[in-house]
Amino acid sequence: MTFAPVLAVVFVLWPVMGLLGAQGYGPLLALAGLAALAVARPKMPPANYALMAFAFVAWAALTETWSPASAGLVTGNLLEGNFAIPAASLRVALTALFGAVTVAAALRISQGSAQRASRVMLGAFAVQGLVVAISAYLGGLVLPLIYGDGEMAQSSGVQNIARNANAFVLVLPILAAYLGVRPGLAWKGVAGGLILVSLVVFARIDTQAAMIAIFMMLGAFALVWASPRNGYRWLVSAFAAYIAAAPLLIGAGLNLLRQSGVVLPASFQSRAWSWEIVIGKVADAPLTGQGMMASKTWRETYSDHPDWLARLPDYWASYPVVPGHPHNMPLQVWAETGLVGAVLAGLTLVLVAFHLPRPDTLRPDVRYAIAGLVGVVASLVSVAYNCWNDAFWASVILAVCGIILLSRRDRASL
Repeated sequence: MTFAPVLAVVFVLWPVMGLLGAQGYGPLLALAGLAALAVARPKMPPANYALMAFAFVAWAALTETWSPASAGLVTGNLLEGNFAIPAASLRVALTALFGAVTVAAALRISQGSAQRASRVMLGAFAVQGLVVAISAYLGGLVLPLIYGDGEMAQSSGVQNIARNANAFVLVLPILAAYLGVRPGLAWKGVAGGLILVSLVVFARIDTQAAMIAIFMMLGAFALVWASPRNGYRWLVSAFAAYIAAAPLLIGAGLNLLRQSGVVLPASFQSRAWSWEIVIGKVADAPLTGQGMMASKTWRETYSDHPDWLARLPDYWASYPVVPGHPHNMPLQVWAETGLVGAVLAGLTLVLVAFHLPRPDTLRPDVRYAIAGLVGVVASLVSVAYNCWNDAFWASVILAVCGIILLSRRDRASL
C-alpha cells in the first residue's frame, strides 16, 4: 500500500476546508493520520528533533495545570450532542501525534510513485487560489447570501475569507517553486505572476499576515539561492534565535518605534500595544510561564490605558488590549510556557536546521518549496494565530506532506 493516493484525497479536500474557514484542517489531519497507521513505520528511536518537539508539547501541556484558563480535558456528553474538548493541551498533543504518523507515512512513499497524486495536489492548490481570488472581488455580493444581513454574521464571513487566504499562502511556495523551476523563461514569468496576483488579492482582502508572508517567502528563496550549502541552517536557526530572544527583540523594536515617533496603521498599532502588555506578563512568570491559554484571561481594556485610548475612537474603550491571544507565537510561548518552553521550542528548530539536507542536494522545486514554507510560517506565527491553534498547525503539517509528495514526483526535465 502506498500513501500517495491518501494524500491526494486529503489535498482534494484542502480547498474545501479553506473555503469553510480553515478550521477543518485538524480533523483532516486526523483522518490522514488514521489512514497512515496502515503504512507508517516511524524509525526507532525517533529523530532528536522529534523528541525535542514532543518534549515541548509535553511541557506546554503540563503548564495548563496551573493556567487560569484551564477548563479540564473534556466537557459535555456525546449522547447529548454537547461534547467538546476545551483542553488546548489535548488538542495540541493529538495534532502532534497525528502529524508525526502522517509525515512518517509520507516519507515512505517511493520515488516516482506520486506522479498522479502530486498533479492532483497541485491542481487542488490552484483551485484554492482561484477561490481566494474570486472571494476577494465577489465576497461583498456573496456574504449576505450565506451569512445574512447581520454585521456580526458577515464579519465571520470576512474572517473566513482571510483564513482561506492564509491557508493558501502556506501552499503558495509549493506552487511557485514548481512553476518557477520549469524549463523556459515563460514559466518563471508565470510563477512571478502568480506571486504578484496573490499579493494584490491579499491586499484586496486586507490580510496583512498573508502579504507579509509573501515577502518572507521571497526572502527565504533569496537566502537559499545565495547560500546553497547552508541556507537552511541560517534560515531555521534564525527562526530559533527569534523565538529565544522574542521579548528582547520585540521590546527593543517597540521602544525604537516609540522613540522615533513612527505612526503605525491602527491594526499594527493595536498589535504593538498588545505585545507591550504580553512582555510585561513574561516578567511576571519568566521561568515557567503563566500556563497554556492564560492570555485568554488578560482582560485589560483600552480604558485602563488612557494615553493609548486618546489615539483611538471612543468605542475602543471596552476592547481588550490583548484580544484573546497575543497574535505573536514567540511572545505567547514565553508568556505562557516561560523560559523552559522557549528553550525547548528554540532547540527543536536548531535540531531541525541541522537535520535538513543541504539545499543544493535537493531538486530545485523541492529546495525552494522548503525555504518558502519556512518563511511563510515565520510570518504567520508572528502576526496571526494563537500558538495553540491546532487547525493552523495541522495545515502546516499537511503543507510539509505536500512538499514530500512533490519530492516523490519524477521530473525528468530537471
